[in-house]
Amino acid sequence: MKKASSTFFRQTPDYSSQMKTALKPKTLTYLGAIPFILALLIASYGYFNLDSLLGHEVRFTRFKSYFLAHTYGAVIVAFLAGIQWGSCLNQTNENNHFIISTVLALMAWSSLFAFASFIGVLTILITLVLALLVDRHAFRKGLIPAWFWLLRIRISLMIILTLSLLLMINK
Repeated sequence: MKKASSTFFRQTPDYSSQMKTALKPKTLTYLGAIPFILALLIASYGYFNLDSLLGHEVRFTRFKSYFLAHTYGAVIVAFLAGIQWGSCLNQTNENNHFIISTVLALMAWSSLFAFASFIGVLTILITLVLALLVDRHAFRKGLIPAWFWLLRIRISLMIILTLSLLLMINK
């Protein structure tokens, strides 16, 4: 009887090609975190001294940090909902997946009624957590590849932490 563990961890040519293909989406995903990090920096410092470039310092308010995180977060949730739709288009028994991803997009959109506020950003934070849970379900069903699931965990934890800090600083 062959050992399952020896074949489980071996990198097959297919796995290697998946990782090469995944390099660009991984890089773009982490670059996509920049607006969230920028919102946290704005909330943390409140101003940037751009004397050498502009001749004066630029001040930012809580509203601007919430505005940046909230609007970009709504776009990202809609993007994730689109990925979730795409992951199950060829599945005949994933109707709930379609419904849940649509609800997530609608939650993000409706959060804009509390525009650039604590409640709006908190709603985006909750929606991102729910989107991660939907992707966990998709991974368990084999609808998304392992590299994407690992990427979603890492970036989601990073963004959830960033938004949580933003909410704590601005409260």
